[in-house]
Amino acid sequence: MSIRFSGINIHAKDPVESFEFYKGLGLTVKEEASDPDSKWYGATFSIGDATLWIWRDNSGETAENQGRMTVQIVINLDNIEQTYRDLKAKGYAVSEIETMFYGGREMNLTDPDGNRILFLD
Repeated sequence: MSIRFSGINIHAKDPVESFEFYKGLGLTVKEEASDPDSKWYGATFSIGDATLWIWRDNSGETAENQGRMTVQIVINLDNIEQTYRDLKAKGYAVSEIETMFYGGREMNLTDPDGNRILFLD
């Protein structure tokens, strides 16, 4: 059996806000929904070989592809200090850079739906 990670689905209460949040991080937009008010809003970003999909959270409805999940997206950086300054300048509430017990440095950011994004250097 061959397994390949293809991407992550995020269900957002306000998918347009989430789209703008991830777009502001500098992710590459693959597709943007033409109708942000549609029941099944969808927008996609490229993250390396994987895709991040944003869907409208219809949690009050029954659907096969519906669910909530806390996602940890790890983004490896060459220059964490510059990324920190850039995100702060854009108004993102990114945590201070912290040196971890294993020697790596990281900072965290939470998207509008509570999904955690971990930046590593």
